[in-house]
Amino acid sequence: MIELTGDPDRVLTVSDFAAAAELGVRITTEIRYDQFNEFARLAGEGILVVPVARTYTLDQIQEAAELSQSRRPGGKLMLVL
Repeated sequence: MIELTGDPDRVLTVSDFAAAAELGVRITTEIRYDQFNEFARLAGEGILVVPVARTYTLDQIQEAAELSQSRRPGGKLMLVL
């Protein structure tokens, strides 16, 4: 992702802390897996809404990165594997 963003400060990982330290990217441990059921319930009730601007496949990742860097994607960008 650093190659796409051009800046380690624009990359955030939730899993590979050793590589993050080596590459200078940010980390977070604030993933609340214990709250996923509640998030799903709220989403199902229409209370929690996450707007998705567009989905991308792996071969479109450069296009997704460019839209993300424009800071005007109009919602979340999702990578579909």
